Amino acid sequence: MKIGANNVFKFHRSAHGRFFFDPRLKNYGWTILSIFAVTIIGKILTPHLDLVNIVLIYLLPVLVSAVRWGRGPAFLCSFLGVLTFNFFFVPPIFTFEVANIQHLFVLIVFLLVALVTSTIATKLRDEMRKATQREQRTLALYELSREIAARTDLNQVLKTFVDKVAETINGMVIVLVPNPDSDTMDQVISTGDDTGLDQKEYAVARRVMERGQPAGKGLGIFEGERSLFFFPVKGENRTLAVLGIRPGSDDAFLAPEQRQLVETLTNLAAVVIVRLQLAKEAEQAKWLAESERLHRTLLNSISHDFRTPLASITGAVTSLLEDRDIYTPETREMFLHTIRDEARRMNRFIENLLDMARLESGTLKLNIKWCDLQDIVGVVLRETRDILSGHPVNVDIPPDIPSVTADFILIEQVLINLLENAAKYSRPDAP
Repeated sequence: MKIGANNVFKFHRSAHGRFFFDPRLKNYGWTILSIFAVTIIGKILTPHLDLVNIVLIYLLPVLVSAVRWGRGPAFLCSFLGVLTFNFFFVPPIFTFEVANIQHLFVLIVFLLVALVTSTIATKLRDEMRKATQREQRTLALYELSREIAARTDLNQVLKTFVDKVAETINGMVIVLVPNPDSDTMDQVISTGDDTGLDQKEYAVARRVMERGQPAGKGLGIFEGERSLFFFPVKGENRTLAVLGIRPGSDDAFLAPEQRQLVETLTNLAAVVIVRLQLAKEAEQAKWLAESERLHRTLLNSISHDFRTPLASITGAVTSLLEDRDIYTPETREMFLHTIRDEARRMNRFIENLLDMARLESGTLKLNIKWCDLQDIVGVVLRETRDILSGHPVNVDIPPDIPSVTADFILIEQVLINLLENAAKYSRPDAP
């Protein structure tokens, strides 16, 4: 039910079914009690003070009401003070009649002074409250910006953001982000013991994500059984996430200053999230450019590695076909050995490329078994004897070295590649 013409006071039903007064009603109750207290004090001091002095005492609750409880209680205190002073102190007492014109003048002046005083005090109170709110907002922004400035992980930023909002509103907070792989939103960070959303609340969060507008109880958009508020975390042209807030009491409303502070913190978090996303995109672009560069380098290297043995094979075959009559059997055999060795070399290149493709696709299977190191080294030296012909090779294998478990073919390819690179990039006579 509603009380008053302006719907200022309301009864609310709590989660347990009990009714309770709007907290602002207490302020008016304290105002009435302060007038009664001043009246009692005035009655006690009546034998010692004139009416003009007693009426000044009634300014005290007016000031207190204006400073502590605002304009409404202060105005009530002003009018109630005039009526009480007239009823209990102005002759004839215990009536609202005024026999002396001077007393009427005193009442009018007192009412005007009380109203002006309450207005000035209320404005000062509002300015002090705004200054305090600005200070709190600035402090919260500073603390949040300091804590998330050096963060490079999105989850850490969201966790810090959620903790700061929960500290601000003294309630439970949840952050939902869109799932890039589906048309849903995932709960990534939350505080409190009961931050799960029911279907209706989840649907509201989806609408907030789509429309970029806040929603929640008391905003005229969503009226659920629980006090729940949703704020969009908006980037430049899209909504990045949705912040859900549930105050400490299910019957609580989010105060305007709290909402403003939450929106300010949300804007700061959005800036940091956009910065992280841009940094991630820049890092991905850097890696793509590096991958493209490595790809070109690999293609150039492969082209060179294939071109050399192909040129040797082509030259040897051409010589055998075109000028075979002028070559001795020993020379023809040398050409055939060259063709065989270069073909083996190309075969190793092809096997390396196939192994690289299998390794990247995850289909490379290891054939692990016991291997003798002397056998591995012997095979490697036979395969690379032509490449290492201009380099002295020293082999030192202890006779009592035990066998090892390895893939014989792959470890052979590794050692051959190492020796080929060593021979390719060292002096002809270097060991």
